[in-house]
Amino acid sequence: MTTEIQPGLLRIFRYFAGVAMGYYAVLVLFAAIQGGQGAIYTQIQLFVNLVINLGLLGYLSSLRLQGWLKRWYLPVGLLVATVVPIFSNLFYLAEPVERNLTLVIVRSWLLFPVLVVPLVLIAWQYGFRMALAFTCVTAVVEMGVLYPVLGTVNFDVIPILSLPLIRAFAFGTVGHIVSHLIEIQQAQSRTLLKANYQLSRHAETLEQLAVSRERNRLARELHDTLAHTLSGQAVNLEAIKLSVPPEQSETLTMLDQALEHTRKGLAETRRALKDLRSQPLEDLGLAIAIRNLAQDAALRAAFDLQLNLPETLPEQPPQVEQCIFRIAQESLENIVRHAQASRVQVQLRLEAGRLRLEISDNGIGAHLDGMALEDRLGLHGMRERAAEVQGTFVVNSSPGQGMTIQFSVEACDDQSLDL
Repeated sequence: MTTEIQPGLLRIFRYFAGVAMGYYAVLVLFAAIQGGQGAIYTQIQLFVNLVINLGLLGYLSSLRLQGWLKRWYLPVGLLVATVVPIFSNLFYLAEPVERNLTLVIVRSWLLFPVLVVPLVLIAWQYGFRMALAFTCVTAVVEMGVLYPVLGTVNFDVIPILSLPLIRAFAFGTVGHIVSHLIEIQQAQSRTLLKANYQLSRHAETLEQLAVSRERNRLARELHDTLAHTLSGQAVNLEAIKLSVPPEQSETLTMLDQALEHTRKGLAETRRALKDLRSQPLEDLGLAIAIRNLAQDAALRAAFDLQLNLPETLPEQPPQVEQCIFRIAQESLENIVRHAQASRVQVQLRLEAGRLRLEISDNGIGAHLDGMALEDRLGLHGMRERAAEVQGTFVVNSSPGQGMTIQFSVEACDDQSLDL
């Protein structure tokens, strides 16, 4: 059962209860003025409906009751708005003088505008199946009450017993139309939200690309100006140092200091240029960036590398791609430094709506419970990264059995987007 009430539904329900309350108030006054034989039954019926709709209006206006009842708040209101009119409308049949066929037919059709509102609200909130159930239940209940009162089945009473069935057909048609329109509206809303999401993702990608290009441009300009200048300055200082006689120790000391500062400045400039250039994820994409990481690690540690990476992946949010890349980077760095492995397997796959990364090696492994704190810092950082994107991070290892790191996170693509 849906727990979130559709926007605007309660407002319409309160409006209906208010109008019904005013309607029955006028009828109570009119019945009291008119009087006549059997009027007491009509007055009781109308007064009951007046009180119930007054209570229903107060019920639908109470936020406290909505907080207490939660998912049952709307069903209780719909049940009251349905059951009371049916039974109160049949109450007048307790008076034999009122069992006039024409009057029974008229009063039965008077239920249509009263019950059609709960029907529309049910179709709006819960769909056609619940609207169909409402239609069947109201028809069966009214027929179940009518038959014992009428006491027999003949040509005279068949038109009365068929009234709930005729009304059920009309209710079914209305319920189907309303639920179909709501489904269309919800589908259009999902399409619009998905289009807005894709547009924002596209705008974010363009912004990242513009930033990446600007950073690369600045890096090239600094490399061609500042880095070349410092490099040339270092060469000049080296040449000057060679031309200075050894006995001029003070001059040589000053040249050594200037040369040292120039080399430090050049090193810092190169480091800044490396940081300024766009990251592998921005340049290459997730799969190629992980491939390059793994191949570089294999060259440094001289292990056999088995790669199982897809050619293409659906575009993921930047924080998710960054998390996968950093976990792969930290895992491979741990293998290079500590694992002493001869074989490493790296897998990245899309499976059952989740993006799964698995990196395993046949190295020395570790007893995770007995690892020192400083040895766990890398794993702790990977767990924190996984938690930031609501991913799952698992490490399996034992001494002499290698280590396997598994990370999975819910994938995001155009088809699985549920808005």
